[in-house]
Amino acid sequence: MRYLHILDFFNRPFSKQKNIRLLRWGVLFFYLVNNVQLCFMLDISYGAGRISPPLGQDGISNYALNLLDQGGVVMAICMMILLMLCLFGALITSYKRTFTFVAFFAAANLTNSTYLLNSGGHHLMLLVLFFLCFVNEKKVEEGSWSNAINKGALLAIQIQICLVYLVSALYKILGDVWLEGAAMWHSLMLQEYSLPIIYNNIPDSNLILMIMTYFAIAYQFLFPILIWISATRKWVLILGILMHLMIAFVFGLFSFGVAMIICYFSFYIPKLQFSFGNRSIE
Repeated sequence: MRYLHILDFFNRPFSKQKNIRLLRWGVLFFYLVNNVQLCFMLDISYGAGRISPPLGQDGISNYALNLLDQGGVVMAICMMILLMLCLFGALITSYKRTFTFVAFFAAANLTNSTYLLNSGGHHLMLLVLFFLCFVNEKKVEEGSWSNAINKGALLAIQIQICLVYLVSALYKILGDVWLEGAAMWHSLMLQEYSLPIIYNNIPDSNLILMIMTYFAIAYQFLFPILIWISATRKWVLILGILMHLMIAFVFGLFSFGVAMIICYFSFYIPKLQFSFGNRSIE
């Protein structure tokens, strides 16, 4: 029966240890850069002059994940240190789920209290960190619950990335600016994000930007399909990396562009081979 094949998928030994390890390193890099940025604006993030007003929400989960709702520079610094220690602990110890859960707790508090300063990349990394709470890539015994949870958590990350693209594409086709092919031009005209050399020299009508606009829509619609086909997976990811590097360094959305590239590790790990004399290392 068909459902037995689905169960068989979760029973087979987990074989994506390299993907998870690179995901963990990617999340560590993202929060390291984010924490360094926050250190230069502690007052506007968590101090008396903080930009994001308190949410004032009730409930046990809201209290647990909004400990910085009223601000607090000292507590924020402690959360940053705790976050980095736990992310590193999840990489080098066997207590991967425990360390990752505590890291998620710290990251959620830091992110929720600076919601006006965040991009979609912050929320995406928080989701990835949440699903990584269920992964211990060292426990891969066939037929075990731990092994099945590993596979389910990685699949959840992959589905989440597909949903990000699909929902984004659906919203784009609901807007006239994207359908007219002018969205890229408008984005580059935002002086708060773009570069002076770009918005001062791009003409009002640009065929290349129009093609790039339609390419972005097509890519986001096709990604949830082509990423599951082995013959197209690598090329889809290469195009995505180029697109998100442009988003990070040209459109000024660094955290979002980097977060999306990090998430690609859940789908594919390139095989790199280096030769030293008569020896080769993969």
